[in-house]
Amino acid sequence: MTEEEKQESQVVDELHSLTNQLVTAVKALWESEESRKLRQDIGDGFVELGQQIDEAVKSAQDSEAAKEFKEQVKDTVDRARESDVADQMERNLVSGLQKLNAELTKFVDSLSTAKTRSAEAESEATPAGEDEV
Repeated sequence: MTEEEKQESQVVDELHSLTNQLVTAVKALWESEESRKLRQDIGDGFVELGQQIDEAVKSAQDSEAAKEFKEQVKDTVDRARESDVADQMERNLVSGLQKLNAELTKFVDSLSTAKTRSAEAESEATPAGEDEV
């Protein structure tokens, strides 16, 4: 095994060790009494927040200003649907996503090519008939 392979192996071993330690630490934190209580308090807080939001929404829906705002939003959405702006935005979004996808494909291909070259170089460096121990 070459020095570079030993270093790579050590890095991988250390990363595995770090991963195991992080998993153990997260499990210990998650299962602790303080964590359970904190999760319960957060859950209770969200329930209370949800109730308060429901009350505020019901109150706002009944107001005249909310009804007017809702009508204005509906009119604006209808006008946007009728205009070419929405179509143009959709075309631009699709075009941008296609370009991003193409660039990601090039990047993935370059990684794959680099990995293949590395494997080929490694196989050329190992003389035929020699097995690694």
